[in-house]
Order: sequence, then structure tokens, then C-alpha cells
Amino acid sequence: MAHDSSVHAANPSPDDVGAWRLAVHLPSERGASRIVTEGLLEQLGVHGWESADVFSIHLAAEEAIVNAIVHGNKLDPHKQVYVECLVSPELVRVEITDEGAGFDPAQVPDCTSDERLDVPSGRGVMLMRTFMTRIEYNEKGNRVLMEKRKG
Repeated sequence: MAHDSSVHAANPSPDDVGAWRLAVHLPSERGASRIVTEGLLEQLGVHGWESADVFSIHLAAEEAIVNAIVHGNKLDPHKQVYVECLVSPELVRVEITDEGAGFDPAQVPDCTSDERLDVPSGRGVMLMRTFMTRIEYNEKGNRVLMEKRKG
């Protein structure tokens, strides 16, 4: 599985100095997100993030990883989810890539519309957009890059 290395800059930015990094392949099974989220939670505290931001970042990362496992890889035990994280005092970056067919984020229905209030699908993508400063998907739709900046 080839991965885009866009997370690692050739010349580190000030955001990267003293940052915690994690790069891991996760199995496509329920609960695998804990491998990432436990360390992420700890490092957000170590790097001085406020509790509201910790909650938001944790929820967005958890949602994105679960989406990759369940919707991207369809819980296929032969597929993995690749996760890269960076946590510094000013920036959190989480990049998640699955081995699925991808999706078009523009086609995710608005879960806040009256006729969709009872339908759970689409809420995770909305939460990720709400909680993070920046979200980008690759063209195929099987990789998401999320960032949160302080302030």
C-alpha cells in the first residue's frame, strides 16, 4: 500500500518542533481506533491543549478512523487503515488512509436538513468539519487530512 507522504515536510515548520508523531497501520476491526486515540488524548494534554479542543479533536479522529474501517474498508480483515498523527502546542494533524474504493464527500447528505434529522449517516463528516480547522480529502476519497490550529 503506497502512501502519500504529504504529512512530513522536508523542512520542518515551527509547528513541527518538539511535536509528537505516530504512524501506524490499523486492522479493519471495531475498536482498533483505540490504538491511536489513547496516545492522541495523552499527547494533547502533554502539549497543553484545552479540554474543549481535546474533546473535539478526539471525536473527529475517532469518527474518521471508524469511517475508514467500517465504510472504507468494510471491516475486511485483509485491508488496513494507515494513520499518521502530529501533535504540537499549536497544531494537530491527523491523516487517515483506507484501502477502500473511496467516496465523494460532496455527496454526503446534509444531516441537519429537516427530512434527515432521524437518519444517522452523514453526522460524522459534519462533526469533523465543525471541529477541525481544515479538512481535505484526496481525489479518490479514501484519504482525509484533518488539522486543528489553536485559536
